[in-house]
Amino acid sequence: MWFQFNGVHSDELNIRVLRFRKPSFPEFRDHYELIPGHDGGILFPQSFGMRSIEIDCLLLYKTRDERVGAIRQLHRILTKTEAPLMISDEPDVYYVGRLSGPFVPEMHRTLSSFTLVFTCQPFAYSVNKTSISKQITSSDKQITLVNNGTYDVFPLIKVSNANTNSLSLTLGGDKLTISNAIQASDVLTIDCDEMTVLLNDMNILDKTTGTFLSLQPGTNIMTVEAQNTLNVSVEWRERFL
Repeated sequence: MWFQFNGVHSDELNIRVLRFRKPSFPEFRDHYELIPGHDGGILFPQSFGMRSIEIDCLLLYKTRDERVGAIRQLHRILTKTEAPLMISDEPDVYYVGRLSGPFVPEMHRTLSSFTLVFTCQPFAYSVNKTSISKQITSSDKQITLVNNGTYDVFPLIKVSNANTNSLSLTLGGDKLTISNAIQASDVLTIDCDEMTVLLNDMNILDKTTGTFLSLQPGTNIMTVEAQNTLNVSVEWRERFL
């Protein structure tokens, strides 16, 4: 077993991983409001909280100086800002978090045992991004997007080789309209996560109306409306609870 934090593998630190402890879900922050005179309560859903991942470790060394140096290196690597965390139980995804606080090594002659506790964002993210490209024509305006994650994601959409005075994207019940001319040499970039719309390097959010799009788990159909043929590429990173 192994873990990797901020690009540094546990093997590089002479750490042997004994066990991972990871809850099935992040923290639930929903609450119920009890109404006097009524049975039960009213549910007020909230967004997810953080996720805790615990890693039981052994640090191997031969001398006291090696132990001191290794623990100092751990302090340097693990106490920085948030970074990607991968664990061998799930090599196809990563978490984003940081060390929750200090750890106390239990010293032995040639090894120390301790538990690292990471506080992570609620989702696991696919190591690989998914991307789909298609030419949109007057007779073929739809593009199929399959989200194999277990939670919705906000895609990055790029439009090129267009010659249109406006553009509309519809996905599910949401529609996003760009009321700005797009030339064949332009590249329109719509970042639905950051909620930005750039025509080349120019911000045209003021020419944008509607709702930024999201991909639900499963198959999604996006419809593109424009005056002429154009190319659309959609990129996203699946996320999992």
